Amino acid sequence: MENQDGFEKQSDRGQMAGQGQPREMQPGHLTISWQPPKPREGFLGGWDKFVGPGATGAEENLQVILGGLIAVGGIALFWLAQGAAASIWQWLFVLVLALDIGGGIVTNSTSAAKRWYHRSGQGRSKHFMFVATHLIHIVLMALLFADGPLVYSLVLGGMVIVGTLVLLWTPLYLQRPLAVGLAMSVIMAGQLPLFDIAGLNWFIPALMLKLILGHALKEAPFQPGDR
Repeated sequence: MENQDGFEKQSDRGQMAGQGQPREMQPGHLTISWQPPKPREGFLGGWDKFVGPGATGAEENLQVILGGLIAVGGIALFWLAQGAAASIWQWLFVLVLALDIGGGIVTNSTSAAKRWYHRSGQGRSKHFMFVATHLIHIVLMALLFADGPLVYSLVLGGMVIVGTLVLLWTPLYLQRPLAVGLAMSVIMAGQLPLFDIAGLNWFIPALMLKLILGHALKEAPFQPGDR
Protein backbone atom coordinates (compact mmCIF):
# COMPACT_ATOMS: atom_id res chain seq x y z
CA MET A 1 0.00 0.00 0.00
CA GLU A 2 1.33 3.40 -0.88
CA ASN A 3 2.24 5.74 1.96
CA GLN A 4 -0.35 8.51 2.52
CA ASP A 5 2.39 11.12 2.68
CA GLY A 6 4.27 9.89 -0.39
CA PHE A 7 3.69 10.24 -4.07
CA GLU A 8 4.92 7.88 -6.74
CA LYS A 9 6.68 9.67 -9.58
CA GLN A 10 5.10 9.47 -12.99
CA SER A 11 6.83 7.04 -15.32
CA ASP A 12 6.50 5.42 -18.66
CA ARG A 13 5.82 2.01 -17.22
CA GLY A 14 2.37 1.65 -18.80
CA GLN A 15 1.91 -1.82 -20.24
CA MET A 16 0.42 -2.85 -23.54
CA ALA A 17 -2.74 -4.88 -22.99
CA GLY A 18 -1.89 -8.58 -22.73
CA GLN A 19 1.77 -8.16 -23.81
CA GLY A 20 3.49 -6.70 -20.75
CA GLN A 21 5.58 -4.38 -22.93
CA PRO A 22 6.20 -0.67 -22.26
CA ARG A 23 4.02 1.67 -24.24
CA GLU A 24 4.87 5.16 -25.41
CA MET A 25 3.35 8.11 -23.58
CA GLN A 26 2.46 11.42 -25.13
CA PRO A 27 4.95 14.18 -24.29
CA GLY A 28 3.74 16.74 -21.78
CA HIS A 29 4.84 19.06 -19.02
CA LEU A 30 3.83 18.39 -15.42
CA THR A 31 5.03 19.97 -12.20
CA ILE A 32 3.86 17.68 -9.41
CA SER A 33 5.21 18.89 -6.08
CA TRP A 34 3.77 18.12 -2.64
CA GLN A 35 5.91 20.78 -0.95
CA PRO A 36 3.75 23.90 -0.42
CA PRO A 37 5.19 27.38 0.02
CA LYS A 38 5.52 28.68 3.57
CA PRO A 39 2.36 30.47 4.79
CA ARG A 40 2.62 34.23 4.97
CA GLU A 41 2.74 36.13 8.26
CA GLY A 42 -0.25 37.66 10.05
CA PHE A 43 -3.81 37.60 8.77
CA LEU A 44 -2.77 36.46 5.30
CA GLY A 45 -1.03 33.50 6.90
CA GLY A 46 -4.34 32.43 8.44
CA TRP A 47 -5.93 32.60 5.00
CA ASP A 48 -3.05 30.56 3.56
CA LYS A 49 -3.54 27.84 6.16
CA PHE A 50 -7.21 27.70 5.25
CA VAL A 51 -7.05 27.60 1.45
CA GLY A 52 -3.47 26.38 1.02
CA PRO A 53 -0.33 28.53 0.62
CA GLY A 54 0.48 29.50 -2.93
CA ALA A 55 -3.12 29.50 -4.16
CA THR A 56 -3.37 31.28 -7.49
CA GLY A 57 -5.67 34.24 -8.05
CA ALA A 58 -7.89 32.05 -10.19
CA GLU A 59 -8.21 29.49 -7.39
CA GLU A 60 -9.09 32.16 -4.86
CA ASN A 61 -11.62 33.73 -7.22
CA LEU A 62 -13.29 30.35 -7.75
CA GLN A 63 -13.54 29.83 -4.01
CA VAL A 64 -15.14 33.20 -3.40
CA ILE A 65 -17.39 33.43 -6.46
CA LEU A 66 -18.40 29.81 -7.04
CA GLY A 67 -18.43 29.00 -3.33
CA GLY A 68 -20.62 32.07 -2.77
CA LEU A 69 -23.04 31.04 -5.50
CA ILE A 70 -23.36 27.56 -3.99
CA ALA A 71 -24.06 29.11 -0.58
CA VAL A 72 -26.68 31.46 -2.01
CA GLY A 73 -28.30 28.56 -3.85
CA GLY A 74 -28.54 26.50 -0.67
CA ILE A 75 -30.04 29.41 1.26
CA ALA A 76 -32.52 30.10 -1.54
CA LEU A 77 -33.70 26.48 -1.55
CA PHE A 78 -34.27 26.63 2.20
CA TRP A 79 -36.18 29.91 1.86
CA LEU A 80 -38.43 28.49 -0.83
CA ALA A 81 -39.23 25.42 1.26
CA GLN A 82 -39.50 26.84 4.77
CA GLY A 83 -39.19 30.62 4.58
CA ALA A 84 -40.56 32.57 7.52
CA ALA A 85 -41.77 29.38 9.21
CA ALA A 86 -38.21 28.56 10.27
CA SER A 87 -36.97 29.75 13.65
CA ILE A 88 -34.14 32.21 14.11
CA TRP A 89 -31.88 29.35 15.28
CA GLN A 90 -32.71 27.30 12.20
CA TRP A 91 -31.97 30.26 9.96
CA LEU A 92 -28.70 31.03 11.73
CA PHE A 93 -27.57 27.42 11.34
CA VAL A 94 -28.49 27.30 7.64
CA LEU A 95 -26.67 30.55 6.90
CA VAL A 96 -23.45 29.36 8.56
CA LEU A 97 -23.80 25.87 7.07
CA ALA A 98 -24.29 27.15 3.53
CA LEU A 99 -21.23 29.40 3.72
CA ASP A 100 -19.08 26.68 5.26
CA ILE A 101 -20.15 23.91 2.90
CA GLY A 102 -20.35 26.10 -0.20
CA GLY A 103 -16.87 27.50 0.22
CA GLY A 104 -15.49 24.21 1.51
CA ILE A 105 -16.54 22.21 -1.53
CA VAL A 106 -14.56 24.44 -3.86
CA THR A 107 -11.64 25.14 -1.53
CA ASN A 108 -10.89 21.50 -0.71
CA SER A 109 -10.85 20.67 -4.42
CA THR A 110 -8.17 23.18 -5.45
CA SER A 111 -4.59 22.18 -6.18
CA ALA A 112 -3.36 24.52 -3.44
CA ALA A 113 -5.56 22.82 -0.84
CA LYS A 114 -4.71 19.31 -2.05
CA ARG A 115 -1.00 20.12 -1.78
CA TRP A 116 -1.40 21.73 1.66
CA TYR A 117 -3.66 19.16 3.31
CA HIS A 118 -1.77 16.19 1.83
CA ARG A 119 1.75 17.51 2.42
CA SER A 120 4.35 15.49 4.28
CA GLY A 121 3.27 14.91 7.87
CA GLN A 122 -0.45 15.08 7.14
CA GLY A 123 -1.31 11.46 7.68
CA ARG A 124 -4.53 9.50 8.02
CA SER A 125 -5.25 10.65 11.56
CA LYS A 126 -5.35 14.32 10.60
CA HIS A 127 -7.62 13.67 7.64
CA PHE A 128 -9.89 11.61 9.85
CA MET A 129 -10.05 14.34 12.50
CA PHE A 130 -10.96 16.93 9.86
CA VAL A 131 -13.89 14.77 8.77
CA ALA A 132 -14.85 13.94 12.37
CA THR A 133 -15.20 17.62 13.28
CA HIS A 134 -18.04 17.80 10.78
CA LEU A 135 -20.12 15.45 12.89
CA ILE A 136 -21.27 18.61 14.67
CA HIS A 137 -22.91 19.68 11.39
CA ILE A 138 -24.82 16.40 11.31
CA VAL A 139 -25.87 16.56 14.96
CA LEU A 140 -27.09 20.15 14.70
CA MET A 141 -28.97 19.38 11.50
CA ALA A 142 -30.65 16.47 13.26
CA LEU A 143 -31.53 18.40 16.40
CA LEU A 144 -32.92 21.40 14.53
CA PHE A 145 -34.78 19.67 11.70
CA ALA A 146 -35.03 15.87 11.82
CA ASP A 147 -38.07 14.00 13.12
CA GLY A 148 -35.77 11.36 14.63
CA PRO A 149 -32.59 13.26 15.53
CA LEU A 150 -30.83 10.37 17.27
CA VAL A 151 -31.31 7.92 14.40
CA TYR A 152 -30.49 10.61 11.83
CA SER A 153 -27.21 11.44 13.61
CA LEU A 154 -26.14 7.85 14.18
CA VAL A 155 -26.91 6.60 10.68
CA LEU A 156 -25.51 9.53 8.70
CA GLY A 157 -22.56 10.05 11.04
CA GLY A 158 -21.81 6.34 10.92
CA MET A 159 -21.82 6.29 7.12
CA VAL A 160 -19.48 9.28 6.95
CA ILE A 161 -17.03 7.86 9.51
CA VAL A 162 -16.97 4.34 8.07
CA GLY A 163 -16.63 5.66 4.52
CA THR A 164 -13.73 7.88 5.55
CA LEU A 165 -11.89 5.08 7.32
CA VAL A 166 -12.32 2.73 4.36
CA LEU A 167 -11.06 5.40 1.96
CA LEU A 168 -8.01 6.35 4.04
CA TRP A 169 -6.89 2.73 4.38
CA THR A 170 -7.32 1.92 0.69
CA PRO A 171 -4.30 1.84 -1.66
CA LEU A 172 -3.81 5.25 -3.24
CA TYR A 173 -4.42 4.11 -6.82
CA LEU A 174 -7.89 2.85 -5.87
CA GLN A 175 -8.94 5.81 -3.76
CA ARG A 176 -10.47 7.94 -6.52
CA PRO A 177 -12.97 5.37 -7.86
CA LEU A 178 -13.70 4.26 -4.30
CA ALA A 179 -14.33 7.84 -3.17
CA VAL A 180 -16.78 8.37 -6.03
CA GLY A 181 -18.57 5.13 -5.20
CA LEU A 182 -18.72 5.86 -1.47
CA ALA A 183 -20.00 9.37 -2.02
CA MET A 184 -22.70 8.20 -4.40
CA SER A 185 -23.75 5.43 -2.02
CA VAL A 186 -24.24 7.89 0.84
CA ILE A 187 -26.07 10.31 -1.47
CA MET A 188 -28.44 7.53 -2.52
CA ALA A 189 -29.02 6.55 1.12
CA GLY A 190 -29.76 10.21 1.76
CA GLN A 191 -32.89 9.90 -0.38
CA LEU A 192 -34.54 7.75 2.30
CA PRO A 193 -37.44 9.36 4.24
CA LEU A 194 -35.25 9.47 7.37
CA PHE A 195 -33.12 12.20 5.79
CA ASP A 196 -35.87 14.14 4.02
CA ILE A 197 -35.72 17.76 5.23
CA ALA A 198 -37.53 20.33 3.11
CA GLY A 199 -35.12 22.79 1.53
CA LEU A 200 -32.04 21.03 2.93
CA ASN A 201 -31.81 17.88 0.82
CA TRP A 202 -28.64 19.39 -0.66
CA PHE A 203 -26.85 18.89 2.69
CA ILE A 204 -25.78 15.26 2.30
CA PRO A 205 -24.52 15.54 -1.31
CA ALA A 206 -22.64 18.72 -0.39
CA LEU A 207 -21.11 17.06 2.65
CA MET A 208 -19.84 14.18 0.50
CA LEU A 209 -18.33 16.57 -2.03
CA LYS A 210 -16.51 18.50 0.69
CA LEU A 211 -15.31 15.67 2.91
CA ILE A 212 -14.88 12.55 0.77
CA LEU A 213 -14.20 13.85 -2.75
CA GLY A 214 -12.70 17.15 -1.61
CA HIS A 215 -10.65 16.76 1.54
CA ALA A 216 -9.92 13.08 2.14
CA LEU A 217 -9.16 12.12 -1.46
CA LYS A 218 -5.52 12.65 -2.42
CA GLU A 219 -5.10 13.98 -5.97
CA ALA A 220 -2.15 15.50 -7.79
CA PRO A 221 -1.86 19.29 -7.30
CA PHE A 222 -1.49 20.38 -10.90
CA GLN A 223 -0.12 23.87 -11.50
CA PRO A 224 -0.63 26.54 -14.17
CA GLY A 225 1.10 25.45 -17.35
CA ASP A 226 0.69 21.73 -16.70
CA ARG A 227 -0.85 19.78 -19.53
